[in-house]
Formats: sequence, structure tokens, C-alpha cells
Amino acid sequence: MLLRGFPLILLLGVVLTPLIASAEIYRWKDEHGNWQFGDRAPDTQHDTVDVQAPAKLGQDENVQQIHQRLQRLRESEQARQEQQQEQARREEEARRKHLAPLCQQARERMRILNRPFVYVDEQGNQRDSLPEEAEADKVKTQQWIDEHCDNY
Repeated sequence: MLLRGFPLILLLGVVLTPLIASAEIYRWKDEHGNWQFGDRAPDTQHDTVDVQAPAKLGQDENVQQIHQRLQRLRESEQARQEQQQEQARREEEARRKHLAPLCQQARERMRILNRPFVYVDEQGNQRDSLPEEAEADKVKTQQWIDEHCDNY
């Protein structure tokens, strides 16, 4: 197989790619002084060209090291996220434990506010509740329950 006028890069990159693994490549100068390449040795003086097959894409050592580092980074990030989620879960649990008795008290207050009651001041004096005052307390208590008590 003789190919004339093809640049070496094109010749090696396109034509001989399937031959690289198993065939020898020969190089010689023709009668016009041009380099020729082929897979059969010519009758004239020639050189054997040692062609190294390129590393398979994605399989050389650098790519494998990068992949391993990326995998470790992903695992580290996943572990960090899991720790954050666990911390958030513990904080939410502590918050719920803290709020549970307060929510129970607020609901009991709503039950009291929905029936007739009297206000008792700090000195122990009792007085009847005014409708506007009781309604304002109901609204305020219900807002607090809605804001802090998620079904507990």
C-alpha cells in the first residue's frame, strides 16, 4: 500500500489507525525526494517507523486519578450533607420538645378564651373580660399557635 502526497499526521491519524496495534509502518524516500509511508517494505532502502498507539480515552493513569479524587470529593460532600441533615433533624427535635408543652398551654388558653372567663391581675384581683379584649387575646394566641405549633 503506497500513499503519495499525504502529510504524516493525516496518514498516521486516519489511514493507519487500525494498523497501529498490529502492523509495522515503513518509511522511505521516493525518486523525487518525498517521504512515502506504507505497511509493506519497499525494495529500496527504508526505515521502520515505531508508532505508539495513543492511550485509550479515559483510561490513562491521570484520568483514573482525577476520577478517584472526584469520587472522594463527592463522597466527602455527601457525608457533609448527611451530617448537616442529621444536625438539622436533631435541632428540629429539640425545638419540638421545647415547644410541645408551650403549645399545649396555648391550646388550653384557647379553650379557656372560647368560654366565659375572668381576668386575674398580678395582685390576684379578678375582673370580667371585655369582648374586644378577649377577641384580641384569641387572635394573638391563635397566631402564636399557627406560627410555633406544627401538629404537636
